[in-house]
Amino acid sequence: MPQTDEHRSAGQSFAGNVMKYSVATYLGFVITGAALIVKGLLPSEVLGAPVTFMTYTATFMNIGILGLDQALLRFYHEPPAGAAPRQLFAVCTRLSTVFMLALGVLCSAAAAGPLAAALGLSSAGPGIVPLLFINAALYMLVRYLNVLLRLENDLRAYTAETLWMQGCYNLLYLLPGFFTSSTTLLALAAILSFGVVALAFGFKYRAAVLGAVPAPTAAGVARTVLPYGIALAPAQILFSLSSGVCLSFVSNWCGGTAQGLFAFGYSLAQLVTAVQAGFSTYWGPYVYAHYRDEQDRIGRVHDILNFMIFAFFCVLVMFEDVVFWIFPNKRDALAIFPLLMLAVVFNILCEGTVYGNSIARKPWHDTIGIAVGAASNFLLCTLLVPGLGLPGAALALAASNGLAFLYRSVTGQMYYRTIPSFAKTASGFLLAFAVTAAGTLLWQHFWLKFALCAAILFIYCTLYRAQLLRLWQLALGFVRRYLLRK
Repeated sequence: MPQTDEHRSAGQSFAGNVMKYSVATYLGFVITGAALIVKGLLPSEVLGAPVTFMTYTATFMNIGILGLDQALLRFYHEPPAGAAPRQLFAVCTRLSTVFMLALGVLCSAAAAGPLAAALGLSSAGPGIVPLLFINAALYMLVRYLNVLLRLENDLRAYTAETLWMQGCYNLLYLLPGFFTSSTTLLALAAILSFGVVALAFGFKYRAAVLGAVPAPTAAGVARTVLPYGIALAPAQILFSLSSGVCLSFVSNWCGGTAQGLFAFGYSLAQLVTAVQAGFSTYWGPYVYAHYRDEQDRIGRVHDILNFMIFAFFCVLVMFEDVVFWIFPNKRDALAIFPLLMLAVVFNILCEGTVYGNSIARKPWHDTIGIAVGAASNFLLCTLLVPGLGLPGAALALAASNGLAFLYRSVTGQMYYRTIPSFAKTASGFLLAFAVTAAGTLLWQHFWLKFALCAAILFIYCTLYRAQLLRLWQLALGFVRRYLLRK
Protein backbone atom coordinates (compact mmCIF):
# COMPACT_ATOMS: atom_id res chain seq x y z
CA MET A 1 0.00 0.00 0.00
CA PRO A 2 1.54 3.38 -1.00
CA GLN A 3 2.20 5.82 1.78
CA THR A 4 -0.15 8.81 2.08
CA ASP A 5 1.04 12.31 2.93
CA GLU A 6 -0.45 11.78 6.38
CA HIS A 7 1.64 8.62 6.89
CA ARG A 8 4.79 10.39 5.69
CA SER A 9 4.10 13.31 8.00
CA ALA A 10 3.58 10.97 10.96
CA GLY A 11 6.82 9.15 10.18
CA GLN A 12 8.75 12.40 9.88
CA SER A 13 7.23 13.64 13.14
CA PHE A 14 8.27 10.43 14.93
CA ALA A 15 11.81 10.61 13.53
CA GLY A 16 12.00 14.27 14.51
CA ASN A 17 10.96 13.50 18.08
CA VAL A 18 13.50 10.68 18.26
CA MET A 19 16.25 13.06 17.19
CA LYS A 20 15.10 15.73 19.66
CA TYR A 21 15.18 13.37 22.61
CA SER A 22 18.53 11.95 21.50
CA VAL A 23 20.23 15.35 21.76
CA ALA A 24 20.92 14.85 25.47
CA THR A 25 22.50 11.46 24.74
CA TYR A 26 25.02 12.87 22.28
CA LEU A 27 25.76 16.01 24.27
CA GLY A 28 26.32 13.69 27.22
CA PHE A 29 29.14 12.11 25.24
CA VAL A 30 31.08 15.37 25.73
CA ILE A 31 30.61 15.05 29.48
CA THR A 32 31.73 11.43 29.38
CA GLY A 33 34.82 12.41 27.40
CA ALA A 34 35.67 15.17 29.87
CA ALA A 35 35.21 12.71 32.73
CA LEU A 36 37.60 10.28 31.05
CA ILE A 37 40.25 13.01 30.78
CA VAL A 38 39.83 13.84 34.47
CA LYS A 39 40.10 10.15 35.38
CA GLY A 40 43.24 9.89 33.28
CA LEU A 41 44.83 12.84 35.04
CA LEU A 42 43.93 11.86 38.60
CA PRO A 43 46.29 9.45 40.40
CA SER A 44 45.00 5.88 40.41
CA GLU A 45 45.07 5.70 44.21
CA VAL A 46 42.69 8.71 44.35
CA LEU A 47 40.39 7.53 41.56
CA GLY A 48 39.34 4.03 42.64
CA ALA A 49 37.29 4.67 45.80
CA PRO A 50 35.12 7.56 44.48
CA VAL A 51 34.34 5.68 41.25
CA THR A 52 33.36 2.66 43.35
CA PHE A 53 31.23 4.94 45.56
CA MET A 54 29.38 6.26 42.51
CA THR A 55 29.00 2.79 40.99
CA TYR A 56 27.28 1.55 44.13
CA THR A 57 25.24 4.76 44.24
CA ALA A 58 23.59 3.54 41.02
CA THR A 59 23.11 0.07 42.50
CA PHE A 60 21.46 1.33 45.69
CA MET A 61 19.40 3.80 43.68
CA ASN A 62 18.03 0.89 41.65
CA ILE A 63 17.31 -1.04 44.84
CA GLY A 64 15.55 1.88 46.53
CA ILE A 65 13.50 2.95 43.54
CA LEU A 66 11.81 -0.50 43.47
CA GLY A 67 11.43 -0.36 39.69
CA LEU A 68 8.74 2.32 40.13
CA ASP A 69 10.41 4.61 37.58
CA GLN A 70 9.45 1.97 35.02
CA ALA A 71 5.96 1.75 36.51
CA LEU A 72 5.65 5.54 36.15
CA LEU A 73 6.58 5.24 32.48
CA ARG A 74 4.06 2.43 31.95
CA PHE A 75 1.05 3.87 33.80
CA TYR A 76 1.46 7.65 33.48
CA HIS A 77 -1.06 7.89 30.64
CA GLU A 78 -3.28 5.16 32.16
CA PRO A 79 -3.05 5.82 35.92
CA PRO A 80 -4.77 3.21 38.09
CA ALA A 81 -7.36 3.77 40.83
CA GLY A 82 -8.67 6.94 39.20
CA ALA A 83 -5.48 8.84 40.06
CA ALA A 84 -4.27 11.85 38.13
CA PRO A 85 -0.89 11.43 36.40
CA ARG A 86 0.88 13.67 38.90
CA GLN A 87 -0.73 11.78 41.78
CA LEU A 88 0.80 8.63 40.31
CA PHE A 89 4.16 10.43 40.29
CA ALA A 90 3.68 11.47 43.92
CA VAL A 91 2.78 7.94 45.10
CA CYS A 92 5.72 6.32 43.28
CA THR A 93 8.14 8.93 44.62
CA ARG A 94 6.91 8.59 48.20
CA LEU A 95 6.98 4.79 48.18
CA SER A 96 10.57 4.79 46.93
CA THR A 97 11.63 7.50 49.40
CA VAL A 98 10.18 5.65 52.41
CA PHE A 99 11.83 2.39 51.36
CA MET A 100 15.19 4.07 50.71
CA LEU A 101 15.04 5.84 54.08
CA ALA A 102 14.26 2.62 55.94
CA LEU A 103 16.97 0.67 54.12
CA GLY A 104 19.55 3.40 54.65
CA VAL A 105 18.86 3.72 58.38
CA LEU A 106 18.95 -0.06 58.86
CA CYS A 107 22.21 -0.58 56.95
CA SER A 108 23.91 2.47 58.49
CA ALA A 109 22.95 1.51 62.05
CA ALA A 110 23.44 -2.24 61.92
CA ALA A 111 26.05 -3.04 59.27
CA ALA A 112 27.96 0.09 58.23
CA GLY A 113 31.44 -1.36 58.86
CA PRO A 114 30.96 -4.76 57.20
CA LEU A 115 29.09 -3.18 54.30
CA ALA A 116 31.84 -0.61 53.66
CA ALA A 117 34.42 -3.42 53.69
CA ALA A 118 32.37 -5.64 51.37
CA LEU A 119 31.92 -2.80 48.88
CA GLY A 120 35.65 -2.08 48.76
CA LEU A 121 35.25 1.26 50.58
CA SER A 122 36.84 0.31 53.90
CA SER A 123 39.50 3.02 53.45
CA ALA A 124 36.78 5.64 53.93
CA GLY A 125 35.44 4.05 57.11
CA PRO A 126 31.86 3.10 58.07
CA GLY A 127 30.74 6.73 57.76
CA ILE A 128 30.75 6.33 53.99
CA VAL A 129 27.64 4.10 54.13
CA PRO A 130 25.08 6.75 55.21
CA LEU A 131 26.62 9.11 52.62
CA LEU A 132 26.14 6.40 50.01
CA PHE A 133 22.43 6.12 50.80
CA ILE A 134 21.94 9.90 50.85
CA ASN A 135 23.60 10.15 47.44
CA ALA A 136 21.49 7.26 46.11
CA ALA A 137 18.30 8.89 47.41
CA LEU A 138 19.12 12.20 45.69
CA TYR A 139 20.02 10.39 42.48
CA MET A 140 16.67 8.59 42.73
CA LEU A 141 14.78 11.89 42.99
CA VAL A 142 16.71 13.27 40.02
CA ARG A 143 15.82 10.14 38.06
CA TYR A 144 12.12 10.52 38.88
CA LEU A 145 12.17 14.16 37.76
CA ASN A 146 13.90 13.10 34.53
CA VAL A 147 11.12 10.61 33.78
CA LEU A 148 8.41 13.18 34.57
CA LEU A 149 9.98 15.82 32.34
CA ARG A 150 10.13 13.30 29.51
CA LEU A 151 6.51 12.21 30.00
CA GLU A 152 5.28 15.81 30.05
CA ASN A 153 7.30 16.61 26.89
CA ASP A 154 9.18 19.48 28.47
CA LEU A 155 12.04 19.10 26.01
CA ARG A 156 14.28 21.94 27.18
CA ALA A 157 14.02 21.04 30.85
CA TYR A 158 14.44 17.34 30.04
CA THR A 159 17.60 17.95 28.05
CA ALA A 160 19.07 20.30 30.66
CA GLU A 161 18.24 17.99 33.56
CA THR A 162 19.62 14.94 31.73
CA LEU A 163 22.91 16.70 31.08
CA TRP A 164 23.16 17.87 34.71
CA MET A 165 22.38 14.34 35.88
CA GLN A 166 25.10 12.90 33.66
CA GLY A 167 27.52 15.57 34.85
CA CYS A 168 26.79 14.69 38.49
CA TYR A 169 27.17 10.96 37.91
CA ASN A 170 30.25 11.03 35.69
CA LEU A 171 32.25 14.20 36.29
CA LEU A 172 31.53 16.78 38.98
CA TYR A 173 32.29 14.61 42.02
CA LEU A 174 35.79 13.91 40.66
CA LEU A 175 36.94 17.53 40.39
CA PRO A 176 37.88 17.92 44.09
CA GLY A 177 40.25 14.97 43.52
CA PHE A 178 42.81 17.45 42.18
CA PHE A 179 43.00 18.98 45.66
CA THR A 180 42.20 16.13 48.07
CA SER A 181 42.41 12.35 48.24
CA SER A 182 39.64 12.07 50.86
CA THR A 183 36.88 9.75 49.66
CA THR A 184 34.52 11.35 52.17
CA LEU A 185 35.04 14.83 50.69
CA LEU A 186 34.54 13.49 47.17
CA ALA A 187 31.34 11.77 48.34
CA LEU A 188 30.12 15.05 49.82
CA ALA A 189 30.83 16.74 46.48
CA ALA A 190 28.64 14.12 44.78
CA ILE A 191 25.83 14.70 47.30
CA LEU A 192 26.05 18.46 46.82
CA SER A 193 25.90 18.18 43.02
CA PHE A 194 22.88 15.84 43.02
CA GLY A 195 21.21 17.97 45.70
CA VAL A 196 21.49 21.12 43.60
CA VAL A 197 19.90 19.39 40.59
CA ALA A 198 17.11 17.88 42.73
CA LEU A 199 16.29 21.30 44.24
CA ALA A 200 16.58 23.24 40.98
CA PHE A 201 14.23 21.00 39.02
CA GLY A 202 12.18 19.71 41.94
CA PHE A 203 11.07 23.24 42.85
CA LYS A 204 9.04 23.36 39.64
CA TYR A 205 7.21 20.16 40.60
CA ARG A 206 6.99 20.73 44.35
CA ALA A 207 3.18 20.64 44.20
CA ALA A 208 3.31 17.22 42.51
CA VAL A 209 5.76 15.89 45.10
CA LEU A 210 4.09 17.38 48.18
CA GLY A 211 0.44 17.54 47.13
CA ALA A 212 -2.19 15.55 49.00
CA VAL A 213 -3.26 12.17 47.61
CA PRO A 214 -6.40 10.57 49.08
CA ALA A 215 -5.58 7.39 51.01
CA PRO A 216 -7.85 5.10 48.92
CA THR A 217 -6.29 6.45 45.72
CA ALA A 218 -2.75 5.98 47.05
CA ALA A 219 -3.57 2.42 48.14
CA GLY A 220 -5.06 1.59 44.74
CA VAL A 221 -2.05 2.99 42.93
CA ALA A 222 0.35 1.06 45.20
CA ARG A 223 -1.47 -2.22 44.56
CA THR A 224 -0.90 -1.78 40.83
CA VAL A 225 2.55 -0.23 40.58
CA LEU A 226 4.43 -2.15 43.27
CA PRO A 227 4.06 -5.65 41.73
CA TYR A 228 4.88 -4.25 38.29
CA GLY A 229 7.94 -2.32 39.44
CA ILE A 230 9.33 -5.01 41.74
CA ALA A 231 9.14 -7.54 38.89
CA LEU A 232 11.37 -5.28 36.77
CA ALA A 233 13.73 -4.14 39.52
CA PRO A 234 16.06 -7.19 39.69
CA ALA A 235 17.31 -6.73 36.13
CA GLN A 236 18.22 -3.07 36.78
CA ILE A 237 19.89 -3.91 40.11
CA LEU A 238 21.91 -6.84 38.81
CA PHE A 239 23.01 -5.01 35.68
CA SER A 240 24.48 -2.14 37.70
CA LEU A 241 26.29 -4.61 39.97
CA SER A 242 28.59 -6.06 37.29
CA SER A 243 31.44 -3.55 37.41
CA GLY A 244 30.87 -2.79 41.10
CA VAL A 245 31.61 -6.37 42.12
CA CYS A 246 34.91 -6.28 40.23
CA LEU A 247 35.89 -2.94 41.78
CA SER A 248 35.19 -4.30 45.27
CA PHE A 249 37.25 -7.43 44.75
CA VAL A 250 40.13 -5.48 43.23
CA SER A 251 40.10 -3.03 46.15
CA ASN A 252 40.08 -5.76 48.79
CA TRP A 253 42.73 -7.96 47.13
CA CYS A 254 44.92 -5.57 45.15
CA GLY A 255 44.58 -2.15 46.81
CA GLY A 256 43.41 1.32 45.86
CA THR A 257 45.85 1.89 43.00
CA ALA A 258 44.70 -1.25 41.17
CA GLN A 259 41.10 -0.24 41.85
CA GLY A 260 41.74 3.10 40.13
CA LEU A 261 43.36 1.39 37.12
CA PHE A 262 40.36 -0.89 36.70
CA ALA A 263 37.97 2.07 37.00
CA PHE A 264 39.83 4.02 34.31
CA GLY A 265 40.06 1.06 31.92
CA TYR A 266 36.36 0.29 32.22
CA SER A 267 35.40 3.95 31.75
CA LEU A 268 37.48 4.04 28.57
CA ALA A 269 35.87 0.84 27.30
CA GLN A 270 32.38 2.23 27.90
CA LEU A 271 32.89 5.22 25.61
CA VAL A 272 31.45 3.20 22.73
CA THR A 273 28.14 2.82 24.58
CA ALA A 274 27.37 6.44 23.66
CA VAL A 275 26.89 5.23 20.07
CA GLN A 276 24.63 2.40 21.25
CA ALA A 277 22.51 4.72 23.40
CA GLY A 278 21.59 6.88 20.42
CA PHE A 279 20.91 3.80 18.30
CA SER A 280 18.72 2.23 21.00
CA THR A 281 16.56 5.35 21.25
CA TYR A 282 15.33 4.68 17.72
CA TRP A 283 15.84 0.95 17.28
CA GLY A 284 13.75 -0.46 20.14
CA PRO A 285 10.49 1.26 19.11
CA TYR A 286 11.18 0.40 15.46
CA VAL A 287 11.55 -3.32 16.20
CA TYR A 288 8.34 -3.43 18.24
CA ALA A 289 6.45 -1.59 15.49
CA HIS A 290 7.78 -3.59 12.52
CA TYR A 291 8.87 -7.04 13.73
CA ARG A 292 6.02 -8.68 11.79
CA ASP A 293 6.68 -7.11 8.40
CA GLU A 294 10.37 -6.06 8.45
CA GLN A 295 12.22 -9.14 9.68
CA ASP A 296 14.65 -9.09 6.75
CA ARG A 297 15.59 -5.47 7.42
CA ILE A 298 15.97 -6.16 11.15
CA GLY A 299 18.36 -9.00 10.28
CA ARG A 300 20.36 -6.74 7.95
CA VAL A 301 20.68 -4.11 10.67
CA HIS A 302 21.90 -6.81 13.09
CA ASP A 303 24.72 -7.69 10.70
CA ILE A 304 25.62 -4.04 10.14
CA LEU A 305 25.70 -3.42 13.90
CA ASN A 306 27.91 -6.48 14.40
CA PHE A 307 30.33 -5.38 11.71
CA MET A 308 30.58 -1.83 13.02
CA ILE A 309 31.14 -2.91 16.63
CA PHE A 310 33.61 -5.67 15.74
CA ALA A 311 35.56 -3.34 13.44
CA PHE A 312 35.58 -0.56 16.04
CA PHE A 313 36.80 -3.08 18.62
CA CYS A 314 39.71 -4.05 16.34
CA VAL A 315 40.68 -0.45 15.67
CA LEU A 316 40.49 0.49 19.34
CA VAL A 317 42.77 -2.39 20.37
CA MET A 318 45.16 -1.54 17.53
CA PHE A 319 45.56 2.05 18.73
CA GLU A 320 44.95 1.63 22.46
CA ASP A 321 48.60 2.49 23.18
CA VAL A 322 47.95 6.06 22.05
CA VAL A 323 45.50 6.62 24.93
CA PHE A 324 47.95 5.21 27.44
CA TRP A 325 50.77 7.32 25.99
CA ILE A 326 48.59 10.35 26.77
CA PHE A 327 47.92 9.05 30.30
CA PRO A 328 51.15 7.20 31.18
CA ASN A 329 50.16 6.85 34.85
CA LYS A 330 47.39 4.48 33.70
CA ARG A 331 49.60 2.36 31.43
CA ASP A 332 49.30 -0.70 33.68
CA ALA A 333 45.64 -0.89 32.61
CA LEU A 334 46.76 -1.54 29.02
CA ALA A 335 46.99 -5.30 29.61
CA ILE A 336 43.36 -5.62 30.74
CA PHE A 337 41.75 -3.11 28.39
CA PRO A 338 40.92 -5.63 25.58
CA LEU A 339 39.08 -7.83 28.12
CA LEU A 340 37.14 -4.85 29.46
CA MET A 341 36.28 -3.79 25.91
CA LEU A 342 35.07 -7.32 25.12
CA ALA A 343 32.79 -7.16 28.19
CA VAL A 344 31.24 -3.95 26.83
CA VAL A 345 30.91 -5.45 23.32
CA PHE A 346 28.78 -8.27 24.75
CA ASN A 347 26.42 -5.72 26.30
CA ILE A 348 26.16 -3.66 23.11
CA LEU A 349 25.47 -6.59 20.81
CA CYS A 350 22.51 -7.64 22.96
CA GLU A 351 20.76 -4.75 21.18
CA GLY A 352 20.48 -6.91 18.08
CA THR A 353 19.65 -10.28 19.61
CA VAL A 354 17.34 -10.15 22.65
CA TYR A 355 14.15 -8.41 21.48
CA GLY A 356 12.46 -11.78 21.00
CA ASN A 357 12.00 -12.10 24.76
CA SER A 358 10.04 -8.85 24.93
CA ILE A 359 8.11 -9.58 21.73
CA ALA A 360 7.04 -12.94 23.21
CA ARG A 361 6.19 -11.18 26.50
CA LYS A 362 8.70 -13.28 28.39
CA PRO A 363 10.93 -10.57 29.92
CA TRP A 364 11.96 -12.86 32.77
CA HIS A 365 14.45 -14.46 30.39
CA ASP A 366 16.36 -11.18 30.35
CA THR A 367 16.24 -11.05 34.16
CA ILE A 368 17.50 -14.64 34.38
CA GLY A 369 20.29 -13.88 31.90
CA ILE A 370 21.42 -10.82 33.84
CA ALA A 371 21.25 -12.84 37.08
CA VAL A 372 23.41 -15.56 35.51
CA GLY A 373 25.93 -12.88 34.57
CA ALA A 374 25.96 -11.32 38.05
CA ALA A 375 26.29 -14.66 39.86
CA SER A 376 29.05 -15.90 37.55
CA ASN A 377 30.86 -12.57 37.92
CA PHE A 378 30.91 -12.93 41.72
CA LEU A 379 32.02 -16.57 41.50
CA LEU A 380 34.75 -15.89 38.94
CA CYS A 381 36.05 -12.90 40.90
CA THR A 382 36.23 -15.12 43.98
CA LEU A 383 38.28 -17.67 42.05
CA LEU A 384 40.44 -15.45 39.85
CA VAL A 385 41.16 -12.13 41.58
CA PRO A 386 43.16 -13.54 44.55
CA GLY A 387 45.60 -15.24 42.18
CA LEU A 388 45.59 -13.09 39.05
CA GLY A 389 44.70 -9.63 40.38
CA LEU A 390 43.57 -7.11 37.76
CA PRO A 391 43.62 -9.57 34.82
CA GLY A 392 41.47 -11.94 36.88
CA ALA A 393 38.84 -9.25 37.50
CA ALA A 394 38.79 -8.23 33.82
CA LEU A 395 38.50 -11.86 32.72
CA ALA A 396 35.66 -12.42 35.21
CA LEU A 397 33.75 -9.41 33.87
CA ALA A 398 34.20 -10.42 30.22
CA ALA A 399 33.24 -14.06 30.87
CA SER A 400 30.18 -13.19 32.96
CA ASN A 401 28.92 -10.65 30.41
CA GLY A 402 29.48 -13.30 27.75
CA LEU A 403 27.34 -15.81 29.66
CA ALA A 404 24.56 -13.26 30.11
CA PHE A 405 24.73 -12.40 26.39
CA LEU A 406 24.60 -16.08 25.43
CA TYR A 407 21.55 -16.88 27.57
CA ARG A 408 19.59 -13.79 26.57
CA SER A 409 20.47 -14.17 22.89
CA VAL A 410 19.63 -17.89 22.69
CA THR A 411 16.25 -17.35 24.34
CA GLY A 412 15.59 -14.22 22.27
CA GLN A 413 16.32 -16.04 19.01
CA MET A 414 13.97 -18.85 20.03
CA TYR A 415 11.06 -16.41 19.94
CA TYR A 416 12.15 -14.05 17.18
CA ARG A 417 15.10 -14.53 14.87
CA THR A 418 17.19 -11.46 14.13
CA ILE A 419 20.45 -13.25 13.19
CA PRO A 420 20.42 -14.08 9.44
CA SER A 421 23.56 -16.25 9.63
CA PHE A 422 24.57 -17.93 12.88
CA ALA A 423 27.82 -19.09 11.24
CA LYS A 424 28.84 -15.53 10.32
CA THR A 425 27.97 -14.20 13.79
CA ALA A 426 29.88 -17.03 15.49
CA SER A 427 32.87 -16.39 13.22
CA GLY A 428 32.77 -12.71 14.15
CA PHE A 429 32.95 -13.57 17.84
CA LEU A 430 35.80 -16.03 17.33
CA LEU A 431 37.75 -13.25 15.63
CA ALA A 432 36.86 -10.90 18.53
CA PHE A 433 38.31 -13.47 20.94
CA ALA A 434 41.47 -13.54 18.82
CA VAL A 435 41.73 -9.73 19.04
CA THR A 436 41.26 -9.92 22.80
CA ALA A 437 43.98 -12.55 23.13
CA ALA A 438 46.40 -10.54 20.97
CA GLY A 439 45.76 -7.34 22.93
CA THR A 440 46.05 -9.04 26.32
CA LEU A 441 49.07 -11.26 25.69
CA LEU A 442 51.04 -8.88 23.45
CA TRP A 443 50.32 -5.59 25.22
CA GLN A 444 54.05 -4.85 25.45
CA HIS A 445 54.65 -5.56 21.74
CA PHE A 446 52.87 -2.77 19.88
CA TRP A 447 53.83 -3.58 16.28
CA LEU A 448 53.13 -7.30 16.53
CA LYS A 449 49.77 -6.64 18.17
CA PHE A 450 49.01 -3.95 15.57
CA ALA A 451 49.79 -6.32 12.68
CA LEU A 452 47.67 -9.16 14.06
CA CYS A 453 44.69 -6.87 14.73
CA ALA A 454 45.02 -5.31 11.27
CA ALA A 455 44.93 -8.79 9.73
CA ILE A 456 41.81 -9.66 11.71
CA LEU A 457 40.22 -6.37 10.64
CA PHE A 458 40.87 -7.33 7.01
CA ILE A 459 39.16 -10.68 7.63
CA TYR A 460 36.19 -8.83 9.17
CA CYS A 461 35.91 -6.62 6.09
CA THR A 462 35.97 -9.72 3.89
CA LEU A 463 33.46 -11.61 6.04
CA TYR A 464 31.09 -8.62 6.19
CA ARG A 465 31.82 -7.27 2.72
CA ALA A 466 28.10 -6.92 1.90
CA GLN A 467 27.58 -4.81 5.03
CA LEU A 468 30.70 -2.78 4.25
CA LEU A 469 29.37 -2.10 0.74
CA ARG A 470 26.00 -1.09 2.19
CA LEU A 471 27.63 1.37 4.58
CA TRP A 472 29.70 2.79 1.73
CA GLN A 473 26.56 3.30 -0.37
CA LEU A 474 24.81 5.01 2.54
CA ALA A 475 27.78 7.34 3.03
CA LEU A 476 27.78 8.23 -0.69
CA GLY A 477 24.04 8.89 -0.51
CA PHE A 478 24.52 11.36 2.35
CA VAL A 479 27.30 13.11 0.41
CA ARG A 480 25.14 13.37 -2.71
CA ARG A 481 22.21 14.85 -0.77
CA TYR A 482 24.52 17.35 0.87
CA LEU A 483 25.98 18.42 -2.48
CA LEU A 484 22.52 18.74 -4.02
CA ARG A 485 21.42 21.04 -1.21
CA LYS A 486 24.53 23.16 -1.85
